[in-house]
Amino acid sequence: MPRDLKTPPPQRLFIDGPVGPLDATLELPEAAVQAAALHLHPHPEHGGTRQNNVVRHGALGSLEAGCAALRIDFRGVGRSAGSYDQGVGEIDDAEAAFHWLQQKFPQRPIFVWGFSFGSRVGLDLGIRLADHVAGYMAVAWPTNFYPWPANDAWPSPCAFLAGDDDEFVDLEKMGTAHAHQAAVKVVSEVGHFFPGRLDIVRAFTADTLKGWIHG
Repeated sequence: MPRDLKTPPPQRLFIDGPVGPLDATLELPEAAVQAAALHLHPHPEHGGTRQNNVVRHGALGSLEAGCAALRIDFRGVGRSAGSYDQGVGEIDDAEAAFHWLQQKFPQRPIFVWGFSFGSRVGLDLGIRLADHVAGYMAVAWPTNFYPWPANDAWPSPCAFLAGDDDEFVDLEKMGTAHAHQAAVKVVSEVGHFFPGRLDIVRAFTADTLKGWIHG
């Protein structure tokens, strides 16, 4: 993936997870870190990893906004310990990574960002840590596969991005996000993986974070 940002090289590391080490990549912005964002990948059983292009472009957007970007592999993915846990243990993985960011960047806002399955995990994490999550972003929240969380204590603010050609997203079900005062951006003629339009993911992430940090 071409990089047009003058940032330090990505750092490969392991984070202590609830069932063992989680393989991760930490990237830092060129200037001082203003905030940090945890980036969560799509479904592990369908090839989802932290190297997914949508996730990587989301991380570029975070860097552009002056945020540190942490991408993790959920349990059982790549060199991360454990095995797939139906999206339950993955919330615990994400929580461990979130707390790692809190320790790494004290006194900085920590945001949660997720793509597809990762966006579902991220929202559950955001509800669990609603008092600590500075904001939550979802790319292609898969409404055709998962019900919305029963708990109404969503983190705030929230922002959602979806394409109107996404076979995994029923835009009519996005009313729940609207009801929680979330910002919802729909782009035309774009599918689930944003083929040829990954710039939209990067811009959505950067613009959203800049608005939250400086708003």
